[in-house]
Amino acid sequence: MAMQTIPRLPVRSESHIVLNLVSQNDAQRLREFFLEAGFEEGNLRKRGYFNELPSSRLRNMPRLLDSTSDPNLLNVLLRWFWIGVPQDASRTAEFLPPWFTTLALSCGLLRKDEDGERIVPEVMFFPAEGFLVTADHTTKIDANDPELVLWPNPTSRFLSRFTVRRPSRATLDLGTGNAIQALSAAAHSEHVVATDLNPRAVNFAQFTARLNGKENIEALLGDGFAPVAGRKFDLIVSNPPFFISPSGRYLFCDNPMDLDQLCRQFVKDAPNYLEEDGYFQLLCEWAEVRGQSWQERVGEWLEGSGCDAWLIKGHTQDPAEYAQHRIAETAAGTRNDAELYANYMAYYRERKVEAIHDGIIAMHRRSGHNWTQIEELSELPKDPFGEFVQLVFSARDFLQSHAADAEMLVVKPRLAPYCRLEQFFQPGEGRWQPTSLNLRLLKGFAFFIGLQAPVAGFLNGCDGTRTVGELIQDFARQVDAPFEQVQKECLGIIRKLIERGFLLV
Repeated sequence: MAMQTIPRLPVRSESHIVLNLVSQNDAQRLREFFLEAGFEEGNLRKRGYFNELPSSRLRNMPRLLDSTSDPNLLNVLLRWFWIGVPQDASRTAEFLPPWFTTLALSCGLLRKDEDGERIVPEVMFFPAEGFLVTADHTTKIDANDPELVLWPNPTSRFLSRFTVRRPSRATLDLGTGNAIQALSAAAHSEHVVATDLNPRAVNFAQFTARLNGKENIEALLGDGFAPVAGRKFDLIVSNPPFFISPSGRYLFCDNPMDLDQLCRQFVKDAPNYLEEDGYFQLLCEWAEVRGQSWQERVGEWLEGSGCDAWLIKGHTQDPAEYAQHRIAETAAGTRNDAELYANYMAYYRERKVEAIHDGIIAMHRRSGHNWTQIEELSELPKDPFGEFVQLVFSARDFLQSHAADAEMLVVKPRLAPYCRLEQFFQPGEGRWQPTSLNLRLLKGFAFFIGLQAPVAGFLNGCDGTRTVGELIQDFARQVDAPFEQVQKECLGIIRKLIERGFLLV
């Protein structure tokens, strides 16, 4: 019998929304209180709290409770807003000023239990990138709560590093979740719109924006681009619910569309919401199905977009491996593992899925003839690389506008300050023998290009003061080859190095 995609669970009523917006003054007071108490990323990392999340799967709750057993203000806050356990009101009153407890109860961060003797935390506070981010405790995974608002995870942090950071009139955080992207974008955007299908995520985003003093963030409820119909943006970023699974359990990671069609739809729709010169940046997954290469599948997403597009494939998993990982990440307990795994594999086999890939897409809205670059890289940057992404798009535009040799010959390129020439040696005949030269980037992507020694010498002259034509003339005098051949090969090298960011123009 054909297996059907499990429909998305219905969104629950607004009674499930727990946070009431505080005033700007109260928000600042809360923010400063947590900072002064030491509830900030650097301090908590030094104490080891960010090495792993509180988790029933990791069986680490007893250790975390033990490590926060000393009676002091920071441990009270950690037990509530990191570990997520109730505490006796009499115990906490020793360390908390009355205004804090009153305010936290009134806005929904805390609630009293039925007896009024213990105070229960309603949210997690996750310090990240200088912000205090509101999210759900990890116990929501165990409770199978479909409206779980996830904490900043490695995926959301990667999108933040990937994002182009330049002045923006209007930025859209599509599928905001915990709003970490919106918070970061607020610093370089006049206005940020954060949208989500999950009403709790929208509620949390509003609270988090106020808590962090970001008054230029607007949070809207709705599916996909529907909440921003008719509006255009200079920047759109999205970490969507891209899991490829038969499950519709969680709004933060699952979606009701077949396989990778949600990501495809976002890619197809995004250009309609971009201003000229605007960027769309997406984290995504896609399926490789029998009889179609992965390049062909995602290439179709980008056709006729009116944008220059750069897609980079990262990791690949076979369906069995992928199913196991997704079940481990989202399923509470192990009782139904066999059934869940069987559902996953039946879903993939029916659709002839042979592999599942993840990757990133950057699209730049630009009139004229657009280019598409689809490639696979074994390693993605661990440091912020949005500036490098923008550099690559600018370089490709430059090369397109300087397609003729005569146009390139008057350019004055310079070597990027973050590239290095590496010499490799091997032992032989009693001494180290030189083997190869590599030109390598230390910033952005770890691109490298093998060079011959004469070419390395030629590139050494690229200091921004001399034209390509002058450099080729000098180089041609040093080598025994026809000038036309030298010029052709040198121009090919120059173009390649500009495209990859080794040379700046």
